[in-house]
Parts: sequence; structure tokens; C-alpha cells
Amino acid sequence: MNWHWTDHIELQLAERKIPKELVETAINNPDKIVEGKKNRKVYQKVIGDKLIRVVTEGGSLITVYLTDKIKKYMGGD
Repeated sequence: MNWHWTDHIELQLAERKIPKELVETAINNPDKIVEGKKNRKVYQKVIGDKLIRVVTEGGSLITVYLTDKIKKYMGGD
């Protein structure tokens, strides 16, 4: 899919120092896709000891962040 990179996600990448390659990995080979708010989908990928979450709406990438709350978002004990 040809994703539209919004200005907001580009800003988040710069502010959070997240490489674009991590976003591409998450959306092209997610570990899990979950439903978000407002008909959005969240692509999730565990990378090392972090989880990258990419929020999408239609064909647009809305925002991205890294978290260490893997169990919270991926499930498990």
C-alpha cells in the first residue's frame, strides 16, 4: 500500500527520534494490528525491548510512538 505520511507523523518522527525504517517495518510486517479510536488501525511491532505503535486512518499514517508497555498492548501475562 502507498501510505500518505502526514505532517504530524513526520514531526513525531523528528521529535521522538524514531527512524522512518522502524515505521516501515511496523506497517509492512506488523506483529499485531488492532482497532483504534475513530475507525483507526494501530500497527504494532516489538523491536527489542520496545513496542512501536503506528496509528493509521485510511491510507494515512497519523502518528507513531515507542513504548515499553509491550504486555499492555500486545496482551499476555
